[in-house]
Amino acid sequence: MNRRAPSRRRFRVVARPQQKARRAKLLGAVCALALLGALAVATLRHAAGTLGRLRVTMPTLSGGPVEAVVEAPEPFRSLAQAAADSVAGSAGEKAAAIKGRYPCVADVSVRRSWGEKRSTLTPTLRRAVAPALRRGRPAGFLGEDGSVFPAPEGVYPLSGATADVGDADESERRALAREWPVLTASDAFPAPLVEMSFVSAADGWQARLSDGTTALWGRLEWTKDKLARLGEALKDARVKDAGAFAADLRWFEDGKVLLRPAGQSMAAGSRGGLK
Repeated sequence: MNRRAPSRRRFRVVARPQQKARRAKLLGAVCALALLGALAVATLRHAAGTLGRLRVTMPTLSGGPVEAVVEAPEPFRSLAQAAADSVAGSAGEKAAAIKGRYPCVADVSVRRSWGEKRSTLTPTLRRAVAPALRRGRPAGFLGEDGSVFPAPEGVYPLSGATADVGDADESERRALAREWPVLTASDAFPAPLVEMSFVSAADGWQARLSDGTTALWGRLEWTKDKLARLGEALKDARVKDAGAFAADLRWFEDGKVLLRPAGQSMAAGSRGGLK
């Protein structure tokens, strides 16, 4: 008896609609990424070519020597321009040359318009409050921060009282710069101030006036109060003597203003004298 072999049935797998949609999205994303990658490569190649052409047509971008023009009032403009021209380098190197040659320069800004070869250098000067001396010899200028620095003639149009800083440290010089506007005001002293000079750490500063009067000032504290009290004492003393006086305000904290005619002696540290 012959038995028929079981027939082999073939089954066709049909994807569900959701699976078809997911596969289509995945294929679309892959294609989109490939397209974006190709576009990015093309963009980078184009940018590199453009930059290369810019470097050829605009030498100032390569960091080579550039022309620099200094913007500053005369006479310093000519001096700073000469310092910049002495360096065959970039604008930054020319700015550094100006700062290195002239300590009175606090900073130099560099400006250049896009596409131009020429740079503009603008120096900023340190702020000076008074001509400075050291033991009677010119030392440049006293800065508002207490520094003392040289400067070419005519850069700072300062006149009037001078500051002889001697061996005063930075804190003493900074205190003098802080009090300088009060000390040099038109009505500060009975006679115009000629010079403030540093005596010592113990005795502080000494003021010298145009009429020959001197005043051992001590520390640079209570400046306005000291000026007012000194003016009163000199006014009273000149009722009897119209000459020059020597004042001592080192013990102002104790309420003392010592005063004597300039020709008389008064021992340092003595608490005698006129009050």
